[in-house]
Amino acid sequence: MRCVVFTKPPVPGSCKTRLIPALGPQGAADLHAAMARDVLDSAQQAGLAVEVSLAGDLDHPWVQTLGVPVTAQVSGDLGARMLAALGNGPAMALGTDAPTLPLRFLKQAAQLGSPLVLGPAFDGGYWTLAWQRPIPELMNGMSWSTNSVLSETLIRARSLGLEPELLPFWYDVDTPDVLALLKQQLRILPAHIAPCTRSALHALGKRRSPYSS
Repeated sequence: MRCVVFTKPPVPGSCKTRLIPALGPQGAADLHAAMARDVLDSAQQAGLAVEVSLAGDLDHPWVQTLGVPVTAQVSGDLGARMLAALGNGPAMALGTDAPTLPLRFLKQAAQLGSPLVLGPAFDGGYWTLAWQRPIPELMNGMSWSTNSVLSETLIRARSLGLEPELLPFWYDVDTPDVLALLKQQLRILPAHIAPCTRSALHALGKRRSPYSS
């Protein structure tokens, strides 16, 4: 199964912007890079054929460290970019904001038990979308980055006669409150889970930043 991971280079001030008040621009960028590394490693451990669809500079030094094929995202909104990157299918889309996502969830998504698989996120979106063939109706004209993305996707799918397979809920690390949840979860998870994210958070904890409360 092709797994297209959507991300961007860790440029301070341009990624994880809602975490900047808690971590500062550099800290947010460092955490972004660490979470992306953990997500890529997890997807590969799940047996997926991983590639990256990048929004940003393909020549950024960080890109050379990824170790997977990287292509540039097309212009347009998220729907246009996803539709182009996922191609003819079967394929699944994955972000880099869920470093503790269980491997079994990724493997379940890749099984494609139905024409459309969705991994619901607690913020009203989804942590993955997988399909056997492209479904442009789910991408065009969607109000992205809102808490209605999942519900609208379900409505549209059912209007097409599709009943999506729903995976377990998970969360994206986008805000300071969810960052606190991630830290709590990492305290009780085995040490091999999200090692890069753990290391980045440990390093950030040692810094004295004017952005920290």
